[in-house]
Amino acid sequence: MTGAKPTSAQQVDQALAALETYAELNTFCHVDPEGAHRAAAASDKRWAAGVPFSAIDGTPISIKDNLFVGGMPATWGSKKWVGFVPQADDIVVERLRAAGAVILGKTNTPEFAMSANTDNLIFGVTRNPQDMGLTPGGSSGGASASVAAGITEFAVGTDSGGSIRAPASLTGIYGLRPTNGAVPRAYGFPPMALDFQVIGLLAKTLAKLKQYFELVAGPDVRDPASLLVPGYIPRSQVKVALVRGVNGEPVDPEALERLDEASEQLSQAEDVVLAPGHAPYEIDEIRRLWGILTAVGSASALRHAHDQNAELSEGVRILSGGAEEISSADYGNAVNQVSAVRRSISAAWGDADVYMMPVIPTAAWAADAGSPATVAGQPAVPGAISAFMAWVNLMGYPALSVPVRRYPDGRHFGVQLVARPGQERTLFRLAEKLLSLYPV
Repeated sequence: MTGAKPTSAQQVDQALAALETYAELNTFCHVDPEGAHRAAAASDKRWAAGVPFSAIDGTPISIKDNLFVGGMPATWGSKKWVGFVPQADDIVVERLRAAGAVILGKTNTPEFAMSANTDNLIFGVTRNPQDMGLTPGGSSGGASASVAAGITEFAVGTDSGGSIRAPASLTGIYGLRPTNGAVPRAYGFPPMALDFQVIGLLAKTLAKLKQYFELVAGPDVRDPASLLVPGYIPRSQVKVALVRGVNGEPVDPEALERLDEASEQLSQAEDVVLAPGHAPYEIDEIRRLWGILTAVGSASALRHAHDQNAELSEGVRILSGGAEEISSADYGNAVNQVSAVRRSISAAWGDADVYMMPVIPTAAWAADAGSPATVAGQPAVPGAISAFMAWVNLMGYPALSVPVRRYPDGRHFGVQLVARPGQERTLFRLAEKLLSLYPV
């Protein structure tokens, strides 16, 4: 029948065909066509009987390769974990299966999910659907590229320093880093930096992002953090603080133009009060703490490697080797300082409901480079792209990357909305007011 919704089997066939069409993007590192077809057949039977599990029953989706899907490989982008196959689904996978989602496979990630581009020694470089020479970002680059290319409408990733938001900005899709615990987790690889990493979501449209968030969010006793997420607080007016810079870090003028355009659009809404604001954090201190935590975290993770003799990438080798120079006292001081910085940022937040700022200070760069060479015409400092993102992970706050008008050369760009814990719906509410800047 003309206009009828495709069956799940047809959707799976379309997704697999798109994977072939866009094979050079290198988005997936594992595909399970047999399992996807079995799940699709079961879904079609439920729809035929009028008893689908949910509105997304039968829809193909993907899971990032640093998350556990029972029966599928989980390499974490590392030769150290080649051959490792977890037997249990993490909670987000359980919930998606319970909703009838069809897991097409696993998406590519850099080793230990610790790079701003997506490349590793096993599967190689993932590329941006807009331009094969550009990166889709990292570490959820396989996820963002697959959604941007239309292979799947939704992907599950992770974000420990911007790994959902940056790829979303660089590929022109929506990316949500939820409140710590909002999407519970119980099984997986060791944490790289305390509780900085969360499971996040990527979708082509805001409507789909909201739909999937409602499916996977909510408490689970296996994740104590999920029991502490504050409830949503409806507001008649939303106070937005606009931040255009932090600590003198360079930002592309094109990025600021698009941020200003988006803020002007928001300011026209009757239920939004927008005012200039200041970043409530010092980025240099956060970078210093990140360096200590991830060095020790990566060295600790290597003790649990599936293959102790396998090769490491140069970046992870250098990072984990740095742990040898960090004493237990240094690490303990860093953990204490994280708590101090959290108190400082919370106190400096002010009366804003939401902070609005760039996701990253530039647009996509070369696919095989771990970071941009320049920002605003200046040589990029190490960690340049984290200037507006890393503080969110330290705080455990929710943040949303919203696509807006592209750069003059066509590269994608997103603005970031950050709220207090549990206020994802406020971020969605504001993002809806920006839809005209990036019609899908």
